[in-house]
Amino acid sequence: MLQPRVLKPSVVLCFRLLASAVACLKVQLLTYLERGSLYRYIKERSAYPGNWMDVCRQHLGITPKTVNRYIQFFELVGTYLHLIICEIPFETIMFCRNEIRDVLKRDNDLAASFTAPLPEVQIGDNICFREGCLPTNEGMAAGA
Repeated sequence: MLQPRVLKPSVVLCFRLLASAVACLKVQLLTYLERGSLYRYIKERSAYPGNWMDVCRQHLGITPKTVNRYIQFFELVGTYLHLIICEIPFETIMFCRNEIRDVLKRDNDLAASFTAPLPEVQIGDNICFREGCLPTNEGMAAGA
């Protein structure tokens, strides 16, 4: 059995590890949001000549299916930025994306809270992304 003075540092370490996991999740989601924004821009603007599948494989080094997943992530989370701070993993968001979108389309109050601008995204104690730093779907309509 652990002694009380040994238990306290262990509990503190446990909470720090949990906080680190949440910070890593937010960084991952922000990275995927940026990638989706970039891939959508490349796809829409035809920044690279040739067949889209070849562009993905040869220039981006990634499969078209994966590129499309990042684009879908950007289209959802770029509209509902508050998903970034809900501590939901990318895989879960993507698995439930249709249900998330359906619920937010039905519930206007909830949708309004998820589409409200984020003043900042705090990651840990010393990393902060302020409003305006995150890509959004605003102004990204096809042909804009």
